[in-house]
Amino acid sequence: MSVLRRPEVSARFIKNYVGVHADFVELDMDDDDPRHATVKRYNPRKLRPVLVFLDAQGKEVARLSGGLKTSEDALLLDRFVSEKHYRKSDFSAFKAAQRG
Repeated sequence: MSVLRRPEVSARFIKNYVGVHADFVELDMDDDDPRHATVKRYNPRKLRPVLVFLDAQGKEVARLSGGLKTSEDALLLDRFVSEKHYRKSDFSAFKAAQRG
């Protein structure tokens, strides 16, 4: 089961975020397509999966490439974003500090 589908994780993410799933692999876009700039902005290296968190003004505040491996990591990511720890550090540093 995907980490994001686990009840304790999905409850927090549903409460705190608006989720959007986008799979750009199937899009056939040339450089003139206006969607191309958006795809390149949020996933320039075409990594999958990528979680991108935006604030109310649409500014990116956090990004995680490669997905989540554990519920604990997902819940830490929720705290990192919802408590705005991104203002002081990146997620890796926050996670290391929380684990002691």
